[in-house]
Amino acid sequence: MSRTVAHGGTDSPAPVVSAERVRFTLPDPDHRWAGVRLEVDWVAPGARDYGFADGVWSLDFPRPAAWRIEYQLGLRGDDGEPTRTADPTNPRRVANPFGDKSEIRFPDYREPAWLPTPPRGTTRPVAIPDLLGTAVPVRLWSPLGLDDTTAAPLLVVHDGSDLADRGDILRWATAHAATDPVRVVLVDPAPGLRQDWYAATPDYADHLAGVLLPVVTAQVSCDRVVGLGASLGALALLYLHRRHPAALDALVLHSGSFFTWEFDSQESAWEPFDRICTEVARMAGPDGQRPVPVLMTCGTIEENLANNRAMAAALTAHGYPLHFVMNPDAHTVIGWRDTWFPALDDLLTGRA
Repeated sequence: MSRTVAHGGTDSPAPVVSAERVRFTLPDPDHRWAGVRLEVDWVAPGARDYGFADGVWSLDFPRPAAWRIEYQLGLRGDDGEPTRTADPTNPRRVANPFGDKSEIRFPDYREPAWLPTPPRGTTRPVAIPDLLGTAVPVRLWSPLGLDDTTAAPLLVVHDGSDLADRGDILRWATAHAATDPVRVVLVDPAPGLRQDWYAATPDYADHLAGVLLPVVTAQVSCDRVVGLGASLGALALLYLHRRHPAALDALVLHSGSFFTWEFDSQESAWEPFDRICTEVARMAGPDGQRPVPVLMTCGTIEENLANNRAMAAALTAHGYPLHFVMNPDAHTVIGWRDTWFPALDDLLTGRA
């Protein structure tokens, strides 16, 4: 018999979760809504429109190939205009820049063992010369007791504040530093400039290699520099590596936006799409190689899976020591958080 989990109290019409499916319900005794739809940004295996009967909207949804899912509800009024919202029957929420999402965890999902570790260390801002027209926000985290003159690996994280806040990367770093000291550079995009800087932009890559990294490594002693990024942040790091092969000693690329004309036509209306496809094709080629160890991860139910597999195959063919992880998740911070251990630890210590 499958174990079921209700996400609310005993009287709550919360989603009921089994190993094979989810039953969603939403009471609507006054028939306020003209329609209810499960809204997701991953590849869904079944119908997503709720049915209505006896004052309740309901949907039996087959489990996708994932340990957990994030979703919203699309509530349609009589005017036909949908409103997206978190599921009011499900108390489990995940913060998201585009609005909180509700979360379902299937019975076999497990959080990383390091997650309960309280983050401990010191964080200080690093002043970077403004040569891009807008300063790059940078903060340097160090574990307690590690002085600036002691050499340690340096982990350079794109979208650093977000991966610290939502991805708990400083909890992981604290746990890792208990046996192997590591410093973390939290690199953020300036407000409104993430898509400009991270979309395989030469000026930004040159600034990282020629200004930002030298400023940081002049302040602290490091013996290895590893870059970690997700989505566009991963694209920007691989682009940096291919443009400046000596800048990074290893890469962690989560769900990289390695768009191609073949796999990603749904993104073609986005202005940088053609430039990204051109640069991805170049990065998949043989020029400018300095093979370094790479951890690549991608969710089993996300649209980027095909282009990530293609890039992984290309890098492997060019001699990169590459470990590819398909995580049973989507394009989510939690999915990325759940996959960087233990391979990231091995990259930092040189065991990979």
